[in-house]
Amino acid sequence: MEINFYLHDPLRFSFLITFAIAAIIQLFYFWVFFSRLAFYRRKNIETRQPPVSVIITSHSELNFLGDNLPFILQQDYPEFEVVVVNDNSDDDTSDFLTQLSLETPNLQVVELKQSLNWFKGKKFPLSIGIKSAKYDFVVLTDADCHPTSSTWLSEIVSASKPNTEIVLGYSTFATTSGINRLLRFTAFYDALFFLSMALSGIPFKGNGKNLAYKRQLFYRQQGFISHYIIKAGDDELFVNKAAKKRNTEVMISNDSRVISQKPITLGGWLKKEKTRLSLRRHFRFPHRLLLSLYALTSLLFYGLFTTLLVLHISWIILVPVLMLRILSQWILFGKGTKKLSERGLWFLSPIFEFFIMLTDIILWFIILFTKKNKWT
Repeated sequence: MEINFYLHDPLRFSFLITFAIAAIIQLFYFWVFFSRLAFYRRKNIETRQPPVSVIITSHSELNFLGDNLPFILQQDYPEFEVVVVNDNSDDDTSDFLTQLSLETPNLQVVELKQSLNWFKGKKFPLSIGIKSAKYDFVVLTDADCHPTSSTWLSEIVSASKPNTEIVLGYSTFATTSGINRLLRFTAFYDALFFLSMALSGIPFKGNGKNLAYKRQLFYRQQGFISHYIIKAGDDELFVNKAAKKRNTEVMISNDSRVISQKPITLGGWLKKEKTRLSLRRHFRFPHRLLLSLYALTSLLFYGLFTTLLVLHISWIILVPVLMLRILSQWILFGKGTKKLSERGLWFLSPIFEFFIMLTDIILWFIILFTKKNKWT
């Protein structure tokens, strides 16, 4: 009876149908894509351990290098080097690295003492680090990052098969920031997409705090030339261009994670979110479509749920659909956070996601009035 009533009200009926379609698409993302991470099972471990070059770029980050670099240099791995590119630091980083290199044979220091970086960002120093590396397999991380295990390198390399050119890892936060839980959820939420999509055969980005690829691939892609004018994106844009189903693997384990220790304020987080959204405009079209469709249907789902209640659509129809989505989110986000060794996030995930969604809407309006840099 009630459904028949809605059929005679075109506005409410069209809203109800759109709400249903949005819900179906959301559940599709949850159970087709996000379930890949939630129910991930580690594949057979490769026993090959080729020599590895770890690349770190640093600009006036002496405290972080002092805390993290010795641990990285002591990784339990048969043959590796650590290449640190000291990019015009104005603290005592140079003296620290010089002394440490005398004590540690597998540390290579590259000093950039002149302003040779015509573009902002770390693409130039990172390129120098990769070209200075001795080995073909390079693992990237940042000065403020601390691996969770002495077997971090072994874990990352173990995901590499003979045809693998890219390995995607996970990076989270453990800072003194008052928003550390938000930072952790943002890291998980981002990884939920790019790791799940990679596991689905659609790799589209990586995180430069925990990322590995072959130097041969870097040279074939001509480094960062195609997007050099864009300050950020040394990780995301490079992987978006170079990653394919057959050449990309992921490594998900407690011992393969790295933790960023740099404190970030709410303003700093908003700036990072804006950068993340801006970079999406340069992704390949299918990837932009996948990301945009999820964001759009999320907005439509919550917006139309509220609208339909205001239009007096029976809650008996609407609330079960809402609870199905939230229950699916709790199940898959809960299992996903467990896979990535994140604790205390799953229950509040609908609130965190809703907050990020509203924040992204505001940032998108700001980005719309920002000139898009062109690249080929």
